[in-house]
Parts: sequence; C-alpha cells; structure tokens
Amino acid sequence: MLPSTRPLDYIAVAELPAARARLSEFVRTFAEFTRGSVGFGWTPCPTAPSTYEALQTAFARSSATGEPLPVSSEHTEPVIYTSAGVNLAHRFVHDVHHVRLGLSFELADELELALWHLDRLRAAGFGRHSLEYALFHADLIGQVLVNGLGHRFPADQERFALDCVRLGIDAGVLLELRRLE
Repeated sequence: MLPSTRPLDYIAVAELPAARARLSEFVRTFAEFTRGSVGFGWTPCPTAPSTYEALQTAFARSSATGEPLPVSSEHTEPVIYTSAGVNLAHRFVHDVHHVRLGLSFELADELELALWHLDRLRAAGFGRHSLEYALFHADLIGQVLVNGLGHRFPADQERFALDCVRLGIDAGVLLELRRLE
C-alpha cells in the first residue's frame, strides 16, 4: 500500500518553498556523502548512459579513474528541487545506487530503488506525512507509475509532483497520463 499524502489544499502555500529547500538540502548532502564514498562526482551530459549496461561501464570507468560519472542533463527543469543542479545531484545518487545495489532499469528494480531513496529520507528525519516525503514520493514513485503505464516520464516534473501531492498519487498519475494523450 502506498503511503497517503496530505492534499495540498490543506497545506499553506507558504510551506512549499521551505519544504523544497529542506528536500534539496537532503539531496545535496546525500550526493556529497555518495561522492565521498565512491571517490568520484558527476557531470551533466546529454548523452549520459541510458541503459543499465552502459551505466555499469561508466561507473566502472569512474571508479577506476576518478573521473565524474556522466548524468543526464535532459529535462532538468522545472523540478521539485530548488535548482536543476540539485536534480542532477539526485540523478547521480540514483545512478550510483543502481549499480551499487545491483538494480537494473526494469520497472520492479526502479520501484525498489525509489523505495530505497524514500527509506533514506525517512532515516534523515522526514516522516511519511511530511511535505518533503510527499514531494519525493510523488517524484520517485509517481515517475515509476507513469513510466510503467505510459512508457514515458512526466513532461513537467514540478507540475506532476505538485499534482500528486494536491490530488493524491493515483489522480496525479492519471492526470499526467491523460495530459499528453
């Protein structure tokens, strides 16, 4: 069962910037921790690895040389974070842990990795009913659902995540699927 989120109607609009800033700080901190643990950082790249095999190869190269891991620079705005740079930092953490956890790009593995990210957020003190959790949940789990059902990613990450928080993830996913039909 997916965790419930508070409808955005009950959340003061003033809470959103602070929640986005706290979520962004969590992502930046975790990306820096990951950089330290693997010994390399990341670089934006429009031709970043798009298959699991290519990611494994790039990861091995970065591990051996210390050169930055290329992460996709496409579709980095608008995002739920405070900047495109934070989105790239999240992509780095996500890609590194695909390899470290042995999780492919198959939907079940993407879902498992999304749940792993949410576990890290909870461990950092953001509970299931926090706005930060709702935003991250919508981004991570919602994107897996849109990809699985619609064979694509949300066209506008920010609008999609806010729709999921405001309407619930099921209605937000349906709205996104209908948006480009």
